[in-house]
Amino acid sequence: MTVPELTTSRLLLHPLTADEARAIRGGGTLRAWPFAEGYPLPDTYDGLGLFLRHGNERFGFSLVVRREDGLVIGEIGFVGPPASGKVAIGYAIVPAARRHGYATEAIRALSGWALAQEEVEEVRALVARDNEPSAHALLRAGFVEAQATEKARSFVLSAG
Repeated sequence: MTVPELTTSRLLLHPLTADEARAIRGGGTLRAWPFAEGYPLPDTYDGLGLFLRHGNERFGFSLVVRREDGLVIGEIGFVGPPASGKVAIGYAIVPAARRHGYATEAIRALSGWALAQEEVEEVRALVARDNEPSAHALLRAGFVEAQATEKARSFVLSAG
């Protein structure tokens, strides 16, 4: 079972199967999901690698598809399956589609789904300290900053 396809007002989050993830990671494309310029992103391959290692399609990796033109503009997914009620997410949007609220919209959709699962009480995200746009997207999605280190900031969204 995979995470379901999630739809927002402007986006479709298409969950990847392991076969689709392997195809993209191998440099291929997906006929049904054309990529916007700049996709895959440099970190896409790392995210796909994490997904393929943990192999849990229910808490996997989704393409962020802009509904108006059907282009893949980014990705969002889980770092791994839940552990002790907590699950971590990661996400990225191509440069040309940034600063339009797409990341916030995708974060809200995936986090909302995750928190509706009985084994998840908290969604977490780690952001590089100098990545202010990503931190703002998480805050707009309802996350609160939990802690910061010299290199990263941690954000949390809890159930109820």
